[in-house]
Amino acid sequence: MTRLTDIIEIQISRETSAVAQTNFNVPAFISAHTNFVERARVYSSLLAVGDDFASTDTAYIAAQKFFGQAIKPANIVIGRRQIPGATVNVVTVAAATTYTLTVSGQTITYVSQALDTAILIATGLKTAYDVTPVTGVTVTDNLDGTLTIASTVDWSLKVSINLSKSNAPAVESWSTSVNAVQNENDTWYALTIESHNELDVLEVAGVIEAKKKVFGTSSSDTDIKTTGTTDVFSQLQDLGYQRTFGMYSATADTQFPECAWIGFQLQEQPGSNTWAYKALAGVTVSKLSDTEATNIKAKNGNTYESVGGQSVTVGGKMFGGEFIDIMVFVDWLEARMTERLWFRMANSKKIPYTAAGATIIESEIRAQLNDGIRVGGLADNPSPVVRVPDVLSVAPNLRAQRIFEGIEFEARLAGAIHFVKIRGTVTV
Repeated sequence: MTRLTDIIEIQISRETSAVAQTNFNVPAFISAHTNFVERARVYSSLLAVGDDFASTDTAYIAAQKFFGQAIKPANIVIGRRQIPGATVNVVTVAAATTYTLTVSGQTITYVSQALDTAILIATGLKTAYDVTPVTGVTVTDNLDGTLTIASTVDWSLKVSINLSKSNAPAVESWSTSVNAVQNENDTWYALTIESHNELDVLEVAGVIEAKKKVFGTSSSDTDIKTTGTTDVFSQLQDLGYQRTFGMYSATADTQFPECAWIGFQLQEQPGSNTWAYKALAGVTVSKLSDTEATNIKAKNGNTYESVGGQSVTVGGKMFGGEFIDIMVFVDWLEARMTERLWFRMANSKKIPYTAAGATIIESEIRAQLNDGIRVGGLADNPSPVVRVPDVLSVAPNLRAQRIFEGIEFEARLAGAIHFVKIRGTVTV
């Protein structure tokens, strides 16, 4: 039997491969803990965070701010700064009771006997651990009812309610922590950390400046409100960091206002919003004199104040002087333009090194600039200008290497109105 497919053969290739898109709405928070082994974990709700952290932990408080705003993120990332060890204490002594250590997901138990003391219980746990120890994690019996646990690898530690643990101070540099978290999970865009210590903040700000990400912090240092020049805000301004912003707040260490601000504003489409004049849930306003507010603004710091009966953020700037929303939008525009061009290249048999090929590149650039206008980040007047060189004007050596350079565009930022000045005259 002759079939139609014997006469007509059609083959359709699908040029629809998706390319990865950079996220601009995922915040991250890094703290020192032993609550999970991996360097980063994704959470979609405060309830999920509560499964791993106590309500008094800084990670939980930060998550509470992220998820507690009028517009909340779908996901957040909590990172882990490495802790070198911990001390475990037997806090309750009872017969026929199970004592449990969970080391890197491996459960170690000891059931107490009638005459056991805290010392014997700790020894029993040590003996049980030695049967199947976790590589890189050592447990030492201190013979006083406590155990010392040390680790040279990524690890986690949880204990049963009849035990307590005290983590050793983190000694890992913040640079190492940030890079380790990013290597584990790079879906986040805005970073916050549990420390507001001056040296820690300066170190993280330096790391973030070299990444296509932003860093938010806050501080209760009263020197920030003065004309002093040695406080952390002054130093960040002097360094000209365009990817770090900070908020003065007397409750910085307990309320993490930067997390509330990021959690709220990061959910907006880049280009569509300004970070100034926003109300934050769970954040106390600062009561500042005119002089204090002026001093903070002079350092490109931000505040959360009561203005006209409304509690709002004031400023919206990076320490380098650029507005936060502009930095986020420019990152978005660059990422989306790169992704658009890569999608075209990955889904084409080839883009020829001809005038037609140059037109394809130009059309993708123009399309992304039009998207920038659509979302409100770019102005439509004057219209963006794209300049693409004649392919034959490109040096032969570059053409031989299939490098097409010399493409330029100009577009005007739409910006935002933060201040209004009006002069009027009324007459009889």
